[in-house]
Amino acid sequence: MKTLFTIGEKEDSDLCEAINNLYKEPLKLVRLKAQSITACLGCWNCWLKTPGRCAINDNLAESYRDYINSDTVILLMDTAQGFINHQAKAFLDRTIPHYHPYIEIVDGECHHAARYERYPDLVFYYEKAGLTDREEQVIEDYLYRTAYHFRSNAYRITKEDNLKLHPLEPRKPSNGYLRFASTEPMEKLVIYSGSPRRSRSNSGIILKRVIEALGGRVEVRDLKERDKWGEWAEAFKHEKDVMFFMPLYVHAMPSHVMAFIEKLEASEGSISFFIQSGFHESSQSHFLEAYFELLALRLDRTYLGTAIKGGVEGMQMRPAKAREKMVETMVKAIVTLVSEGRYNPKELQKLAEPVRFGAIMVVLFKLLSRIGLVNSFWDQQLKKNNAFDQSFDRPYNL
Repeated sequence: MKTLFTIGEKEDSDLCEAINNLYKEPLKLVRLKAQSITACLGCWNCWLKTPGRCAINDNLAESYRDYINSDTVILLMDTAQGFINHQAKAFLDRTIPHYHPYIEIVDGECHHAARYERYPDLVFYYEKAGLTDREEQVIEDYLYRTAYHFRSNAYRITKEDNLKLHPLEPRKPSNGYLRFASTEPMEKLVIYSGSPRRSRSNSGIILKRVIEALGGRVEVRDLKERDKWGEWAEAFKHEKDVMFFMPLYVHAMPSHVMAFIEKLEASEGSISFFIQSGFHESSQSHFLEAYFELLALRLDRTYLGTAIKGGVEGMQMRPAKAREKMVETMVKAIVTLVSEGRYNPKELQKLAEPVRFGAIMVVLFKLLSRIGLVNSFWDQQLKKNNAFDQSFDRPYNL
């Protein structure tokens, strides 16, 4: 079975018919309007309480069975601000129930273990109009990377004289396109916090410490407060120094962060970013870093750089002293940015270690996996929720 998902308000019946003709067979059509895709809550219920099942009851959840039981899934999506738009991002974020929280090492990087025996090929269609060549490359690289992590082959349909199907190829992320700039010490840094879990999240804990360290020189705005987006998007035009601080979600920003970014207009000032990731290695965040560099150009802002810190997901389980040390390194990087008007390269390099796991760490990881230590946290939580016996369920199999 091949399934065509249309994501968002725009629906082009001629395009859908052309894609049907490209495959020379009828496709199952699933229309997902904007209101049909709720942003991922970051609740982990699909891992720890109802394994494999999303806690959100919406049209997207109703289509999971179509997704898993297709041999090909075609995603008809839109772009915004030089990236896939927030609705397409929400679709990808919401695929996490199809994978385990358990971790495997692949080529020196963490990957979530497969829940199902097989996954569909992923085929992406979006218009290139309005995109620079580099933005188009960044989107392709991101989509390939997502499919790779999802254990799917990746393709893109392009529209020239006729529709053509192209395989997406692995490439190194194109981060490093812009040099980190500097500015004068900041009177005030406005930080937009992008955690779906708000103050109880790791982001919330870290930013609370940032406020304690910088006092009135920093203001944190929680992007879960959607009723303030209009006010904040207008304020953004006049704010001299801003930062986006967020967890990594499916190799990019959480979808609600993208929804806010779509509202922003070009304006003078600086912009910086901070990505904290559950994965230990910083390489997982480089595809998002590549986009943020181009976003700075789109918004006509001075790019002060992107800080990346991995291994944050287990922060709250660490002993107090180790947790304090981890938080302190992140707080220090932001304090330096505010007080000196630039990131300290040595601090960022240390934060980003390891970029990938070396051979010794891979061997150690495999050893710890065999004796059950790597995934013990997930097993404990499943048992606590009386869900351990269902941990390997495949609820959407036909």
